Amino acid sequence: MENILYSPDHGIFKHLYNVDCKRCIVFVAQFRSHISPVMAITKELEKYNHSATFVLSTSMDKEIRSKGLSIKSVVANSLDKASFFDDVQAILEMTMNGSMNFPFLQLFRNAYDHCHSFSTDDELFGIIEAAKFDYAIVDYGPFLCYEILAYKLSLPFIFVSAIYDQNLHRTPFNPAYMPAFLSGFTDKMTFWERMINTVLYTYELIKPTMPSFGYLVSKYVPEKPFMSNSELKTRFLLHIINGDILMDYPISIASNAILCGGLAAGPSKTLMSRIESFVEKSKDGLVIVSFGSIIKTCPEKIINKLISAFQKMKDLNFIFRSGDYVKENGNILLLPWLPQNDLLGHVKTKLFITHCGKSGVFEALYHGVPMITFPIALDQNSNAAVIKDKGYGISMDILDFSVNELVDNINKSSA
Repeated sequence: MENILYSPDHGIFKHLYNVDCKRCIVFVAQFRSHISPVMAITKELEKYNHSATFVLSTSMDKEIRSKGLSIKSVVANSLDKASFFDDVQAILEMTMNGSMNFPFLQLFRNAYDHCHSFSTDDELFGIIEAAKFDYAIVDYGPFLCYEILAYKLSLPFIFVSAIYDQNLHRTPFNPAYMPAFLSGFTDKMTFWERMINTVLYTYELIKPTMPSFGYLVSKYVPEKPFMSNSELKTRFLLHIINGDILMDYPISIASNAILCGGLAAGPSKTLMSRIESFVEKSKDGLVIVSFGSIIKTCPEKIINKLISAFQKMKDLNFIFRSGDYVKENGNILLLPWLPQNDLLGHVKTKLFITHCGKSGVFEALYHGVPMITFPIALDQNSNAAVIKDKGYGISMDILDFSVNELVDNINKSSA
């Protein structure tokens, strides 16, 4: 496609440059926290006349459209069969209940079943092949194998993730001051923490690429040249990381990796009238409380402690994402879904109580809102450690906190 610009000085059309507009297929994990950052990328691509189509499960397609978001999508029935996403939710909720008996073996099995389900979805591949896409954007993660989609369709692909993996990029890593993924350490480690960090990094280095249940190419793309799972992952053209030095420590970055922290963050929009009227009633300000889109419910004992603390603070209003229905109780508004970025950008917002998901953390940083963190699992402990270390907020234990301790921290953070 040729872009042209009218030049009043010369009274002619002046040729500027040629733009090769492309069609993109997007395959990411069916979580809003994974989809929202990629939607920000595709919106920018659309400004240059590129086109992006997401592969979504039926439930996720309905959820996104129910929020009034405009998105092109292909609904894949094979994704509806994936219990892998339910396992991730179950592990997080079990952690909040204090359980250590995580169904990791079941998680591995279901990760494989998920990979097998969409890799053998002939109807999905038929739709994608007929659309003649030019490239793919795929989610990178240890339990995901979406790059097989690109290889099967002979599409160049771009990775998107919340983490930078030194092993994937073959860049140097020094465990003396670089925290290993999921370690929960900072760059100020003690001697024993460095020892533990080295062991964790070594494990990450030697463990096989997941899913490690056989060679994907030989099983699902036998008509093409064979390569191992690890080799297939290294065939990406570009890696876009939803990360930034604000939430990390100095590391060596490969030339085909881009740090783009805060992809889902942006200027706040006008709130819905129901929420705006509640916000305006607050005397000293507003506190936003959310434990992410994956966790649907918190244990009752945790909710009761949170509510008790909020009720003690009559001059602050609290908007809490919890439950399936809208419910207002004094200075507390419970919502099944909330416009998080818009609320964090509101002039009255004083504090964000969060589980430390990457997208929510960057939204708070973008709007300059301090945080109280309740990390639960996965990368959240590492995110909370950085937030505490860099002075962005206070870290608390979701399984061991008192009402008075939370009240004191809210007063300290929202002052």
